[in-house]
This record gives sequence, C-alpha cells and structure tokens, in this order.
Amino acid sequence: MLRFWSLQRFRLGRVIVVLVLTVVLLQLIHMMLLTRLEAQEGAQHGRTAGGTAAGVPVGRQLQGRTVKNVIAEMHERVANSYRLDKSGTYHIIDNFLTSEHVVLENAHDVTIVTQCTANHLHHLIELSERWKGPVAVAVFTFDDDFNHAIDSILYHHFCSDSVFKYVTFHLVFPISRTPRDLAGAAKAAETRLSCSHPPVSPSSQQQGQAKNYALEGIEYPHNVLRNLAVNYVQTRYVFVVDVDMLPSEDLRVQFQKLLARSESENRTATKTAYVVPSFEVKQGVALPSNKGELLRTWETWSARPFYSELCAKCQRPTDFERWKGLSKGKELRIGYTLEWTDPWEPFYITKASLPLYDERFKQYGFNRISQVCEMHVAGYNFAVLNNAFLLHKGFKSQTSFHPTKEEEQNRNRLLFRKFKEELKTKYPDSSRRC
Repeated sequence: MLRFWSLQRFRLGRVIVVLVLTVVLLQLIHMMLLTRLEAQEGAQHGRTAGGTAAGVPVGRQLQGRTVKNVIAEMHERVANSYRLDKSGTYHIIDNFLTSEHVVLENAHDVTIVTQCTANHLHHLIELSERWKGPVAVAVFTFDDDFNHAIDSILYHHFCSDSVFKYVTFHLVFPISRTPRDLAGAAKAAETRLSCSHPPVSPSSQQQGQAKNYALEGIEYPHNVLRNLAVNYVQTRYVFVVDVDMLPSEDLRVQFQKLLARSESENRTATKTAYVVPSFEVKQGVALPSNKGELLRTWETWSARPFYSELCAKCQRPTDFERWKGLSKGKELRIGYTLEWTDPWEPFYITKASLPLYDERFKQYGFNRISQVCEMHVAGYNFAVLNNAFLLHKGFKSQTSFHPTKEEEQNRNRLLFRKFKEELKTKYPDSSRRC
C-alpha cells in the first residue's frame, strides 16, 4: 500500500512539473506575440478595423485602452461636467484623461504637478521619462483652441510610452470662451489621431512658441490650474514645477529613501518644504543628469542659477555657493535648513496638504511667491537638498517675455500687499510675517 501511494505521488509530481512548464511556455509565447504586435504599429493613415487610430501602439489596444474607449470616456466627462472654479470664471474638468499608472501604497511617493496650454504639452514627454512616476498636468484651453487641445492630449497619451503610463490630464477653460461643440470635438478627435503626425496648433499660435501669458483677451490662471492638479493627486507629496523644467535623474526614488531614513530615525518634520535648487541651462546644451555634470556645465557658463538675469534676489536665499560645496554623492540628504526671507521663490517638494495657491493671481507676477509667503507664515521651514536640482530649458531673459509683463506685475504687486495683510487675519497666532 505504501508503495502504491509513493507511486501516485511521483506521478502527480511529474504532472505538476509538466503543467508549470506548459504555463511558462505559454507566457513566453504570449510575450513574443505582444512584442511582435507592438512592432506592427499601423503605418497607414485612417482607422483600423479594431476602431483605433493609425500609428497607435497595438499593445495598448490589447490592454483595453483603445482610442475609441478613451474618446467615449472623455465625451462622458465633458457631457457630465458642470463644475466651476471658486470665482465662477472657469469651467473645470478634473481627471479628463487619466494615466495607466497605478499609484502603489507608498507614504513617501511624489507627484509632479504642472500646468500649461496645449502647445506646451510636448515638454511632458521628457519630463515623464525622467521622473518615472505620477505627473499631473492641468491644461488651459478656450473656444478656438479646444480641438487642438483634445488632439494634443490624445496624441501625447497614446504616442508616448511615458506620458501614457504616468501623466494624468485635467482641463480648464473660461466660461466666456466656452468651446462651441464640446462633445462633438471629443468625438471628432478620433479620426484625426495619428502617431506619425503630431497635431498642429492653430495658425494664430506658433507650435511650441506661444507663451501662456500671450493669449489675446484671456488671462492665464496659473493658480487655478495648480490647485486643480494638486487637489487630485494620489500621493502624499507634490512637487510643483513649470512644464519646461526637468528634475535631476532619480530624484523621486532618492527622495523616498530620504524620508524612509528620516522616519526610521524619528526625524520627520510635519511642516517641511524640501527645496530643490533651480538652474537655467543654455539652449542647445545637453541637460545634466547629476550634480557633477551640472557643476561642470555651470563652470563653463552654460548653466546658471534660475532667474539670474531677471530677478537674482528671488533665488539668492538658496545660497548656491553653499549648495555647490555639499556632497556630490548619490545619496540624497538635507544639506541645510533655512527660514523663508522675502522675496525668495524656491521650488520644493512638500506634503499635498500644503496651503493652496491664491487664485486671484493671474498672468505674470507674484503667483508663486504669494503661496511660499503663506507657507512661511503657516510655520513651514525650508530644507535644501544636497544633490537634487531642477533645470529650466534655456536662459531666461528680458526679451523672452510678452509685452504686457510689467503692467501685469505692477497690478499683482498691489494684490500681493493686500494678500499679506490678509494673512495676519488668517494666521493670528503666527509671529511670522512676509
């Protein structure tokens, strides 16, 4: 009897081994087929039989993320969206097109938050490739631009691996310039999508050149857009940047490790903004990946601290010379801690529960510093990271701005004075002022 059961167990073991090998073989065949399908992206224009646009990677269609399905979801969001901003000036469509990335439970993960008009969405490709994590972008559009915005969002979602995986799009447009056919525009976009032909912006704007502030007859609402994107992040931390900026490589992963170490050593601070020193890199110069490369680029005058020409005092408190002397190793640490001083405008990573941006500030001037000022009054301290940095593509100069810059800055300066007085009432127990 014992021999019988031993024989049966032996036979059962062989069957299990055969089944496991069969499953492994089927998985390999499946992966090979997926790879082959990905390589067979439609090179022809028009629609394929499966209801997908030409040039859209087949692998994404197999995930159920077909153009037709996405268009249907976008159409539904537009049709059922009735939300306005607090002022009643702008129509808001949150989560207009979401990423495929699932945010895992990580107490220290960070979402990059940014905003722009549709003709600057191409920056998302490099930004999401370098960040390799969640990115939230609020896109500003209007009646004459709406079709292009839809086309551009779909193009970048389906035709860029990193955008498809990581970037979630929100949409904002002024109710005074509501698109004429919201639902029709979303449906018609399906026939225009082709990964071999990037969408072209309206003739009134040069692709990639039109400035967010230079929209005729429309005020650009930076802070409405920032708040929208911040409010819908799924991570505990946010990093609010401009869309044409790039973080140092591996910053997201290293920041998570920094917080994990601090937590294990009981050194986490509730109200801390982790400052990422910002620089400008001359147009045409390769963007540095790490601190060593950045310092070499800086030595050759091909990189410089952000806003060096426009407002050096706005970044001076970062103390770039002190930062330069900190460790150049890979491990991310806090180099030194500062208290905010006027008129510092640092970029930083902080908890998503940060004080939101004042939405009265529009166009150029004081839209960021007003928020940093409130963080200071609210009790935040600013910790400068030793090896992290942020890069702006191209040098900022006086000639790179729109004609009404000074007028807008003067108007917002008056609003900023009023804003600072309001903070005294909002934070009566704070001894900090700005």
